[in-house]
Amino acid sequence: MDKKIALLGMGTVGSGVVNLLRENEDLIHSSSGVRFTITHILVSDTVKTRTADVSGIRVTDDITEIENADIDLAVEVMGGIDSTKDIINKFLKRGIPVVTANKDMLAVHIDELEETASENSAALYYEAAVAGGIPIIHTLQHSLNANRISKVMGILNGTTNYILSKMTFDGWDYNDALKDAQAIGYAEADPSADVEGIDAARKTLLLARLAFNKKFTLDQVNLNGITNVDIKDIKLAESAGLTLKLLGVAEDLEDKYNLSVEPIFVDTKHQLANVHYEKNAVFVNGNMIGEAMFYGPGAGGYETASAVVSDMINSAGITAKAKNIPEEKGEPATELPDSAYYLRFNGSLPEAESYLASQDIQFEILSTEDAALRTLKMSAQTLQKIQDTFAPAAVYKINGAE
Repeated sequence: MDKKIALLGMGTVGSGVVNLLRENEDLIHSSSGVRFTITHILVSDTVKTRTADVSGIRVTDDITEIENADIDLAVEVMGGIDSTKDIINKFLKRGIPVVTANKDMLAVHIDELEETASENSAALYYEAAVAGGIPIIHTLQHSLNANRISKVMGILNGTTNYILSKMTFDGWDYNDALKDAQAIGYAEADPSADVEGIDAARKTLLLARLAFNKKFTLDQVNLNGITNVDIKDIKLAESAGLTLKLLGVAEDLEDKYNLSVEPIFVDTKHQLANVHYEKNAVFVNGNMIGEAMFYGPGAGGYETASAVVSDMINSAGITAKAKNIPEEKGEPATELPDSAYYLRFNGSLPEAESYLASQDIQFEILSTEDAALRTLKMSAQTLQKIQDTFAPAAVYKINGAE
């Protein structure tokens, strides 16, 4: 079976796709029976020197040329949101399946695109949009579809995990760790989408949508990034067996849903505590499988290209059917589950101790000098009372602790 491909975008991931298809052509054909031929590539600069061999391929900056071409599959790795959505819609309306790695666009427009695909007997594939080389989208769609998923939780952004790892292991403050991440290419010159949690929020939304078969919008994700993380809190909590991670969390709380991205202290015995530097991991709770974790590279040209090409292969044999299209919007949870917390107070600790004891809140002092402690589980309402009374210098949830 031969498939003609239009590749939209020729950056790091697009070049990785071209190189992967050339290097593993025989392997892909022998294992899938499909031979992919890239016939067109859309670029913004047709004379730019490429890091991949594009000989024999029509390279153009004219999207209309590709929209009218005889192709079997469109692969979008160019980025963009609204204009890119319009381009993808045109292919889907022609009944042409689309593979995309574009989480920014999907987080806003996935409902519309999947409806278009369903109406035109096409399909939308987006494995590469979440957690890079980890096959979590396929896993939720096909491998865990016999489970009722109650929670998905993960380290979904390699930049922030790298920064927090450098702070934890090297004792750097946030600014120094960020500069290092920028110097080696893990962080952009403007890192706000990563460090403010926006990138992880987009991925959390996509995972929640699959896990719970509900529609969500980005404003339903409670967002708190890592820009205010103090190395002092990382070190104080480390002595108590806790590691700080930026986690995307999606929970089904009796048919109401809590979606959040925030730095959370994880017990060092938990698998996520041992995911370091640029690596990603996704932790899934299913009513049949129990707990499962999926680990691997969250980004990178070839790593992401691997997920893109996997979708290309699956598009020839596995259909992303309409059963994966949610019909209802997920209702936000109004009551959150109890949680343990790390707290560091401004000023004297005895006053805070007295208050916590009066509220029957059990706690363990981590540092009298720094007025830091950890509590056992308590309600969000109780936490709010503490914040209103004392305005703590630092407040973090603790996952994996009673």
